Amino acid sequence: MRPRTAAALVGLVVLLGGIALAATYDGGSSGARLTERWVSDTSTETLGNHHAPAAGRVEGRGMVYAPVSGRSGTAQCSLVALDASNGTERWSHPIPPENCTIHSVADPAIADYDGDGAKEVLAATTERSVVALHPVTGREEFRYDLDAYGYTKPVVADFTGDGAKEVVVVDVRGTVSVVRPDGTAVWTKRLSSYVWGQPTAADFTGDGRPELALGLGDGDLVVFGRDGSVRWRLTNPFDSSITWQTTGEIDGDPGREIVVATRDGAVAAVDGRTGDVEWRRNFGAFAAVRAVGDGDGDGEPEVYAVARDGKLRSLDARTGEVEWTTTLTTGDVQMTPPPSMGDVTGDGSPEVVAVTNDGIVSVVDPASGEVLDSYKRDVSVYTHPTLADADGDGVPEIYVIYGDGSVVALSAAEGG
Repeated sequence: MRPRTAAALVGLVVLLGGIALAATYDGGSSGARLTERWVSDTSTETLGNHHAPAAGRVEGRGMVYAPVSGRSGTAQCSLVALDASNGTERWSHPIPPENCTIHSVADPAIADYDGDGAKEVLAATTERSVVALHPVTGREEFRYDLDAYGYTKPVVADFTGDGAKEVVVVDVRGTVSVVRPDGTAVWTKRLSSYVWGQPTAADFTGDGRPELALGLGDGDLVVFGRDGSVRWRLTNPFDSSITWQTTGEIDGDPGREIVVATRDGAVAAVDGRTGDVEWRRNFGAFAAVRAVGDGDGDGEPEVYAVARDGKLRSLDARTGEVEWTTTLTTGDVQMTPPPSMGDVTGDGSPEVVAVTNDGIVSVVDPASGEVLDSYKRDVSVYTHPTLADADGDGVPEIYVIYGDGSVVALSAAEGG
């Protein structure tokens, strides 16, 4: 696998900038030591890849699935299956040159969508379809046509409550489809705007049944019931497009809350039952959220939020009050992807794994905000890190896709 060089080309969607060289390391204080396991040979001429890989164990093998975009009109776009032990390519699902763009393959999902006891890999593509592929061979098993290309990860769940799973997919223009494994639609709804934030299926209302939460580009936040009816809708409560979305149980009442971040910098928690905004904070342009949970072990959940300023904040999830702030980078960055959370050191407690637009990966102590260790490549990053135990040792690894399409596998556990 050869060294990589790259530039940068994406903000929320596509921006230009950046340079490229090699990887460097910053020795951490204690509790984490980032080790580069491999760098994949998947780089392309397009330097704005911004969809996160999926990783895990399938059929006893560790696999990583990289959504790689390339230059328009070329054969550079594909969903690439990588061996998690060394990053070598196992198979590739190509996107035709006429469909090859910056958004060629959205975030993939690993799930048993058809209930046959085996997991598949699902992804929406610029062929205006969502596909399910055999995880080891790449053979196509399922395809459902969309009105426009898909930007977000498909959701696989028994959404209708009939005992069988469905695939819930949203295209970039805002058409929601709930699809059976045989390719027939349960229902389809056209929304008022495009969708960038990741849709989530969960019991938001506390009635024991899942709903679907969607944050829209026009700023609306909508929760659908299993039959496609609207349970509630907020009309542009933050005066800005919702670009990142996650969920969590933050206040102890039945149902889950929805945590959103907007282009103009708002981070807010919304009651899943009523749609009431429980708290709101503003951190400047391009706020982002993903990780919600009790990171510091105090028995109360936190929200970990970032913004364009390159700072990571721990917020009390009940009140939105800032518990600590850490500067991840002082570089002149275009945006900051949201962090992920998991026990990447194997010490029994979670860590926050944060990335920056200028190529830094950091393991952060969620109790204090201390950066325990960092890894850097001079290539831009535009999306969150993926944490997954693909090697089966009980400790998740860190997988980061850089703007050039190369995937880096890192370990923070003792011994690498």
